[in-house]
Amino acid sequence: MTGVSLSMKQKKQKAGHQEILGETLAKFEFFQKGWHPYSRFLDVDKVDLILRGQSLGKTIYREIQVKFGKLYECKRRWENRLFSETSWRFFTEKNLHDMEVNGKLFLCYVMSPDKDFQRDIFIFPVRKFTQIVRKAPRTKSGKYNVYISKSRGDPPRWYLRRKSKFERIEGKSAIDVTRYYLNFKCLGAIDQ
Repeated sequence: MTGVSLSMKQKKQKAGHQEILGETLAKFEFFQKGWHPYSRFLDVDKVDLILRGQSLGKTIYREIQVKFGKLYECKRRWENRLFSETSWRFFTEKNLHDMEVNGKLFLCYVMSPDKDFQRDIFIFPVRKFTQIVRKAPRTKSGKYNVYISKSRGDPPRWYLRRKSKFERIEGKSAIDVTRYYLNFKCLGAIDQ
């Protein structure tokens, strides 16, 4: 072994699949909200976690797919005026269709910068998520180019961008997804 030392950034880039990081962070947050998360060994039906909880004395289960998005500081001038941070990733129509097959599935979108986890988690019923994503701009190859960005307002709000570049946040340029931020209540009542 040589004496080559990697920077922290290089170590993080070499770390395992980032989806696993998202799942780990999601498990902790679900546990904090009274759910008992279990990992799926095989992800054949788009279920990464199964949550178990109690509601009115009955055991209930929820199926979760987890997506991870790295959170970046907004640096482009037009973007920086409106947003402080953003995360982006691509989805294909096949990705969305595969998620929709299970109508009871929930999508947990975990976002974090390289440094510290900031508890930026969104929970969507899967059909709501796919409906919103289909309003994102598409690349030349037909993929949905999904940017979720944090506004500079006080309090900040979160938006899925509908355009690649715009002057103001409005319905034609962005969809407000703040209601899905830390949206644990959409999973149903839990006795704690």
